[in-house]
Amino acid sequence: MDEALRQKTKSTAKMLFHTLKGGTGFEDWKKFDKDLARELSMFFTGKLYSREVISQKQRELCAVASLTVLNRRNEVRAHIHAALNVGATRQEVAEVIFQQVTYGGMPVVVEALEVFKEVLVERGEWQE
Repeated sequence: MDEALRQKTKSTAKMLFHTLKGGTGFEDWKKFDKDLARELSMFFTGKLYSREVISQKQRELCAVASLTVLNRRNEVRAHIHAALNVGATRQEVAEVIFQQVTYGGMPVVVEALEVFKEVLVERGEWQE
């Protein structure tokens, strides 16, 4: 195993998802196929998510947008955490979610905003 890639995978995952309670799903993947789970993690987190072509903040805002339109609550939750962890502001995350009304409709925006509120509550950052 490439030790440098393993370390990059771990450090990128920690940077992005350290506030996410329950993890990203990697533990569940391992229950089905430990070797494949490791390979997937090393590709997604160690290679793709650690590229420097765009900033981590831009990458995570793209993920939030895509997952909002796809209406993937669990994944959008993880990537809202990650976006905030790499410097996106609450206003930027909300704006990216609102922008998706054009592509996915209001129902997916409402769902993502509900998830966003849950994330902020989890982080102790929600203000009425």
